[in-house]
Amino acid sequence: MKITLAQAINLLSNLIKKVHNLQTEFYSIHTIEVPKGEKYTPYERTVEDVLTELTEVQQDILELKEIIQQANLSNHIEWDGKKISITRGIETAKQRRGKLDLIMTLSITKKREYVVHHHSGAIMEQIALFDPAEYKKQADKLSRQVELLSSKIDRVNYTVEIDVPLASKYLEA
Repeated sequence: MKITLAQAINLLSNLIKKVHNLQTEFYSIHTIEVPKGEKYTPYERTVEDVLTELTEVQQDILELKEIIQQANLSNHIEWDGKKISITRGIETAKQRRGKLDLIMTLSITKKREYVVHHHSGAIMEQIALFDPAEYKKQADKLSRQVELLSSKIDRVNYTVEIDVPLASKYLEA
C-alpha cells in the first residue's frame, strides 16, 4: 500500500502507542484477585493473546522504522546551498533547536541583576558576560532557520509516497 511519508510517521506513532496500551493491558490481565476458593470468570483475552499481538506490533514497528529510514535517506532537500538527505535535515533541525534553547537562555538574561543569598543575606551582583540583545538577534535568526528547515522537511513528508506493505493491516477499514 502506498502512503505518504507523513502517514507512515503517524502510523509509527500509533503503533508505539499500541505497544504501550498492550503493555498496560498485560499488567491488567495477568492476575485476577478473588476471595479464597471462589470461582472466577477469566478475562476475554489471555496473556498469551496480548503477548502474541505485542510481538506482532513490535515486528511491524521494526519494519516500518526501516522503511521510513530508507525514505529519509533517499529523499533530499536543498539546505545551505547543498542537497541533503531528510535524515541529515532532521538531525540538523534537532541540533539547531538544542542550540536555540541555549541562545534563548542568553537572550533573556539580564545585563545586571542583584541576588540575595538566603543563607548569609549577602547581596550579590550577577553580571552577564555578554550582550543579551545580540543573542536575542541570533535567537530570532536561528528560530527562522529552524522553521524553514522544518517546513522543507514537512513538504517532503507530505508529498513523497512510499510503499508500506503493512499499512493496509492498520489503515484500511
